[in-house]
Amino acid sequence: MNRFAAVAFALCAVSAPAALLAQTAPPPSGATAEAPKPAATPSHTFSDPAMTYTAPSDFLMVPIQAAPDPTQFEKPMVVAAFVKNYGKTGMQTVTVTMESFDGNAEGYDQVTENALRTQADGVFIRKSPTKLQNGMPAYWQDVTIGSGFDEIKRYQYVWADGVRGVQLAVTARYGSIGEDEAKKILANVSAVAFPKYRY
Repeated sequence: MNRFAAVAFALCAVSAPAALLAQTAPPPSGATAEAPKPAATPSHTFSDPAMTYTAPSDFLMVPIQAAPDPTQFEKPMVVAAFVKNYGKTGMQTVTVTMESFDGNAEGYDQVTENALRTQADGVFIRKSPTKLQNGMPAYWQDVTIGSGFDEIKRYQYVWADGVRGVQLAVTARYGSIGEDEAKKILANVSAVAFPKYRY
């Protein structure tokens, strides 16, 4: 499996919350149980000063430590991740990746393309200019990585907010996801120019 695919799947495997895998045991017989407490509603939303994304309800958020400063990244950093079908053949991961970048969406599209091509062999990218649901200029990228049994599909929106470049991507094994499904998974995103005056 190529390095990019291994990193994408390792992110979910290493970062998956124990709550996804744990179950609560019933109280011992004869013990008085407290009234059941309502389960915490899992978060499906990542939000910061310049963007908001809400994942579909069948995705679970993977806990990731927040960036100390949302305007400064030494290198690309995954700031949010969501997983569906954890540990199964049809596993899908959604990631929000940010890096310092003060150019426009077209420039950041080139940056992401070059990074993908240097991280893995056999990268094919189809792209088109688009807009997020609130009108923010972006690029849609349909990425195929690798070949044969190791082939990975990655669909992503990329944009720049004046301070950062942002990638909102869904990744899965080839055949586990198509472009229409990917667009539905990533549809609920909006972004604006970063409010520099607040930082």
